[in-house]
Amino acid sequence: MFLTDIKKYKKKIAIYLNKNNSITYSEAFKLSDSFLKYIKKRELIILIAENNIETLIGYIALMRSDSAIMIIDPTIKREDFKEILEKFSPSYIYCSKQLGKIILNSNFSLIFSYQNFNLLKNTKNKKYKIHNDIKILLSTSGSLGEPKFVKLSSRNLECNTKSIITYLNLRSFDRTITTMPMSYSYGLSIINTHLFSGASIVLNNNSLISRKFWDLYKDSRPSNINGVSFFYDILLKVGFNRILNPNLNFMTQAGGKLYEKIFKKILRHSIKNNIDFFLMYGQTEASPRISFHKLKKDNLNFKLAPIGQAIPGGKILLKNEKNITIHKKNIEGEVCFKGPNIFKGYSKNYKDLGKTKSLKELKTGDIAYRDKNNILFITGRKARFIKSFGYRINLDFVEEKFANKGFKVACVGIKDKIYIFSKKKFLKINQIINLPKNSFEIINLKKFPLNNNDKISYNELKKKYLKAF
Repeated sequence: MFLTDIKKYKKKIAIYLNKNNSITYSEAFKLSDSFLKYIKKRELIILIAENNIETLIGYIALMRSDSAIMIIDPTIKREDFKEILEKFSPSYIYCSKQLGKIILNSNFSLIFSYQNFNLLKNTKNKKYKIHNDIKILLSTSGSLGEPKFVKLSSRNLECNTKSIITYLNLRSFDRTITTMPMSYSYGLSIINTHLFSGASIVLNNNSLISRKFWDLYKDSRPSNINGVSFFYDILLKVGFNRILNPNLNFMTQAGGKLYEKIFKKILRHSIKNNIDFFLMYGQTEASPRISFHKLKKDNLNFKLAPIGQAIPGGKILLKNEKNITIHKKNIEGEVCFKGPNIFKGYSKNYKDLGKTKSLKELKTGDIAYRDKNNILFITGRKARFIKSFGYRINLDFVEEKFANKGFKVACVGIKDKIYIFSKKKFLKINQIINLPKNSFEIINLKKFPLNNNDKISYNELKKKYLKAF
């Protein structure tokens, strides 16, 4: 079972809380033992995960158990959570005492507490079978409006974790600091890789603009830092030099496109300070990594941020609209992935937890091409293209054009029209990009709606501003 062997790291620090308080692997394993007394059958447990000691100890215990774990972000809306309870009927919920007071009703009883978290047992849950291959259920996006979850097995997670450790050269003396929710597949993979390799994790809930983050960062001196594109955008604004410490040796980015200007600025800083910078690409359905690229000095000539090559043990094919593999260079096709980390299907309720799918190939929906050196570059999504006045327009390309001119925009395509959302007003759009006349409409807003992984929520933009569609 995945993560059951971490006890071997014994006195190495597993969890760093502050300069006066750390927990070793032996201590973490022992703390998880008391939790396991209450989890003895193969049942579904909801973990409402936070970046704290209670969650991490609970996660280690649940990964050692025979149960399946559904990991949920604590910012979930109450009505969405209620829908999940109705559709999945979990046997247990492990969450903060504050959330527990809201959940605790005639159906749930308190059976165990650890610091500020409670384990609640469902006294009226439905009895159903959970397939042996299902270990973790993760939401397909940062927003849990629709209870649709990705089924991941222990083997999926272990294969992907080992692959990531290999190309990052992660060792037991490494240390990271959390910058993302654990319910987000990228954030969870960082937890998994560090635990699996005997490295240590600094638990942090603060953003880069918080003094608490920098105080904790200065005290803990992590050897690596990881973030989505929004994280690096903020880092450049607060000052890249603030993350420099004697131990820092690599950074990673995933979870969405890093625009040309940002990736080149970060790359220049990393070269100057002798820090490795990895760009990674993946999907929750791939447990989650699909590819990686270690940036080099000559990559400053790239017009797009690369996603590189397939992870060890995986294979990436580009396919055209007829599902035929593309072998020529610089020809766009859909990214199709093969590897042991491909998920076991989706789940919408407890009825489909008794079965899994064995998928040989993951069609990602992303469009990419390979250059002459076999380096992959994502150009957009299949669903992010519209046809207007005979022109095939890539919405991601439009966003990048604006970003390179200093304007952050979000583009939504409806039928043959592009809706360009922006916080700034621009006078002459043709100085930024040449779009067909009457093919677009500009909508100004005060701020972009974000989901839990700090990505722009296009669904919220549609709901709020394009109700007619």
